[in-house]
Amino acid sequence: MKKINLILLASGDSTRFNGNKLLTIVDKKPMFMNVVDEVLKVNFNKIVLVTQYEEIKSALLKQPIEVVMNKNSELGISYSIELGIKKDIEADAYMFMVCDQPFITSQTIENLIFRFIKSKKGMACVEFNGHLGNPTIFLKKYIDELVNLKGDVGGKAVMKKHLDDLEKVPIVNEIEVKDIDTREELVNISYNNIYEVKE
Repeated sequence: MKKINLILLASGDSTRFNGNKLLTIVDKKPMFMNVVDEVLKVNFNKIVLVTQYEEIKSALLKQPIEVVMNKNSELGISYSIELGIKKDIEADAYMFMVCDQPFITSQTIENLIFRFIKSKKGMACVEFNGHLGNPTIFLKKYIDELVNLKGDVGGKAVMKKHLDDLEKVPIVNEIEVKDIDTREELVNISYNNIYEVKE
């Protein structure tokens, strides 16, 4: 496996959060930067971040990350996936991560890549208590299916069609794969852990 591109998805409208959750301060930095700092520890061929927010683009100007602006976030996550892949269609595989999982670790990311390569399967994702989660990885052979997704449908729709070609990688710490959709979820996590949250 020579070239794995990472595509960071940061275009959501945060409708349930009542504000831009990706810019909310978690552990002394914006939520999305918690994810960025971890992925920069991993040796990817290329990192592409898809976002609708100029604040995120500006924050990454000095980072080795290619930012793609999504001007049509209403088309759902499928459009962000398409934009990220089409930025570079020459990779051997594509990993997708969301930027509202601020507690993900580089160790989990690296373990997922290791298991994916070792398995020789076409896809891999993390799993907790039987539930498939993010991050996910797809071999290039699945590009057509991914770019043809429509609406607010992500890569799990492709995975469910090819479960025999999917490597599931269990994780121990649920907080790593916890999507933050509401302020209440973030506050609850913060009270139960050492993480600091600011409005």
